[in-house]
Amino acid sequence: MKSHKIRIFSLLLLFLGVQLLEVHSQKSLAETPDFRAILQKKLDDFQKIVTKNGQQIKTKGVELAEICSIDTDTVARRVFADYGAIFVAEEVEFPRKCIFLNEQEVSTYQNSAAAKTETIDGTTITLQEEAMEDLLKARREAAKRNLKITPRGGSIAARRSYTDTQRLWDSRFSPGLKHWVGKRKISRQEAERVRSLPVQQQVAKVLEWESRGWFFSTDFSKSILYSVAAPGASQHLFMLALDVEQFANPAVREILAQHGWFQTVQSDLPHFTYLGLKETELPAKGLRAVFFGGQKFWIPNLKANIDKNS
Repeated sequence: MKSHKIRIFSLLLLFLGVQLLEVHSQKSLAETPDFRAILQKKLDDFQKIVTKNGQQIKTKGVELAEICSIDTDTVARRVFADYGAIFVAEEVEFPRKCIFLNEQEVSTYQNSAAAKTETIDGTTITLQEEAMEDLLKARREAAKRNLKITPRGGSIAARRSYTDTQRLWDSRFSPGLKHWVGKRKISRQEAERVRSLPVQQQVAKVLEWESRGWFFSTDFSKSILYSVAAPGASQHLFMLALDVEQFANPAVREILAQHGWFQTVQSDLPHFTYLGLKETELPAKGLRAVFFGGQKFWIPNLKANIDKNS
């Protein structure tokens, strides 16, 4: 009887502990500021050059819509929700667009940013200078603990071109079309029509299909944007992302976080984003922690409820 009472008491404590954890989590979420508001405050201090009465003048303040048209464009809205953490990165060239339209726009941005190239375990990668410096510091710290931090997937583990993002998109988009045509969810005629659309319209259509449960990730179980970015939207284009071979090692994730590198794309396990911040600073920047596969991801806290299936 005594043993039975102890078990009941233990279960009660466990239940109360879960309830308290849930309340704490809800409280933490409520206390995290709105990511969109935080970003707009940052943009209010930016300077830009405008033409007025035929003369170029400097003015202060940039509207979020100039960076990412989340109120009018479905694709931009999803990109902002899934990849937007990059906008609070410190000491780097600010991402002036959430979606690049072509290779020229990508090159213009990359040429404007101070970049550094290193060869790590035989793989040559390029990142923004601050991101690379902190990565090298993390590697030195890891080496002291007999650990390694190395790129995953070759040189595109870091900087990518617009063409790289288009190719990676097609590597999920084409098999997804074949899969759902085979399942008779999408007709062959519709598949070919969407295949020929301009890429932004193509992405929007895929997101519409995914709202019906027809997912385009590798295993068709989740959104394509948790597997690859829309063309022109990858954090790798900003030279602030790195796919890490040792992503599954908690000690490696801890070391990277100590040097400003965090996982910010939910369920993309190898992908780390350089924010240049301490983890304790992230909630004040409008980022909230979510867990997937036993790993922590810092994603934008959007109180305006941006619908992922819209």
